[in-house]
Amino acid sequence: MAHWHTVNLTNFDLAPAARTAQNLSETVAKRTIDVVKDATYVGVGFGLLLVQRAQVQRREFERSLRD
Repeated sequence: MAHWHTVNLTNFDLAPAARTAQNLSETVAKRTIDVVKDATYVGVGFGLLLVQRAQVQRREFERSLRD
């Protein structure tokens, strides 16, 4: 006679796996936000440097015209 195999899932709990996945997604989200913030700060910093350089070049050009 054939014997049917059974699987008992009575005590099977997905909550720990779900918490781990949620914590992982929160970590990824936080790191992504940090990277975007850093990239924004770098972009603003480079923009300020470019503006300052343009001002210096403009002043040097004005001086060359006066001389």
